[in-house]
Amino acid sequence: MATQRAPENVVGRDELIATIWRLLKRYSVVFTAERRIGKTTVMRKMQAEAPAGIIVRYLDLEKVDSPLRFVEVMLGEVRELLPTTERAKDGFKSLMAAVGGTELGGVVKLPECGKKGWQPALEKTIACICGNHSESTLLFLFDELPYMLQKIMVRERDQGSNENAALAILDSLRAMRLEHGNLRMVYTGSIGLHHVIDSLRGDEYASQPTNEMETVEIGPLAPADAQDLAKRLLAEEKIRCSSVEDVAAALVALTDRVPFYIERLVTHLYEESTVTPETVRQRVARHLTDDNDPWEMEHFRTRIRIYYPGNLDLGDRRVLTRAEIVMTVLDVVATREAAQSIDEVHAAVKASWPVEDRNVVIGLLRKLSQDHYLICDDQKRYSFRFPLIRKWWVLARGLAR
Repeated sequence: MATQRAPENVVGRDELIATIWRLLKRYSVVFTAERRIGKTTVMRKMQAEAPAGIIVRYLDLEKVDSPLRFVEVMLGEVRELLPTTERAKDGFKSLMAAVGGTELGGVVKLPECGKKGWQPALEKTIACICGNHSESTLLFLFDELPYMLQKIMVRERDQGSNENAALAILDSLRAMRLEHGNLRMVYTGSIGLHHVIDSLRGDEYASQPTNEMETVEIGPLAPADAQDLAKRLLAEEKIRCSSVEDVAAALVALTDRVPFYIERLVTHLYEESTVTPETVRQRVARHLTDDNDPWEMEHFRTRIRIYYPGNLDLGDRRVLTRAEIVMTVLDVVATREAAQSIDEVHAAVKASWPVEDRNVVIGLLRKLSQDHYLICDDQKRYSFRFPLIRKWWVLARGLAR
């Protein structure tokens, strides 16, 4: 997780957050965004500046790897939400007794339980809190939820279990949202939730654990906000500039207005005696080719084999991995100046691999769009969503001519 700016210092997210609060009056929300775009920053600012009548609890689930631990984290976060009068009547102890748990020094522990034995504990906890705060809205901000689900899924696979507890967690959370009118949730994480849900469902389950939630895409900053952020960072780092306005404009134009890229770039500009727009261009070029990967761009390549598992049977004992096709699709789109139609991409893929089924390419283009690699226009023609990532892809794959 990137270093977080204090909520009061976050630039350019007020309008987005206001939209999210409006949606949360009726719905729970799934955040979609590219990594490092600022999802956690938005959640932390929401927690710090929640409107009256909304009780917010932020949970970082990155280290959670079991349903039991998930419920323990939930219990620990809501422990103080019991009214003082209830706590005086040992309300929390009663809840712990009901679910078989203990508390020591503020840390909640539940007994090891069998298949889905954690669900009553989760349901009793949420029912207790929602009932005791019926005049308020209880909002859970679940950060890195997909990563937690993936860890649980891998752990079960390694243990030879077919419990599918990760999907059960999602289904339980959905059931509780439907049961309690004052309960809301926000899901987000660095792994696309759609990939995790597809893996959990497989061919055996028809579960739709997020079908009543609204989707909110968190994109780059607006141009004026990105310019403001760049100037603030230049001032904070005491960077000497030929022209602050021109240097900030170059930072904005060359980083796709993504706060993480702007911040990382500015921290390296202190080495320059005087920074000009040309200095910024040179630094961007170095960042994109540096094998130390200061912008962590390699993630866009390495995650493909995780996001796109499986093989395509070509017949005659020939097998092609889906990841290889995805790489080819991205190579094609990255090296074409114009946005590419489905037929153009399919033709280019067929020139490299014997992929006759057009639907294979259609499905991958849709997934690549959901994963924020690509974006399509109103003619269903695809291009890279972020020019900076396209430029890196061309260089990293040795496609530059």
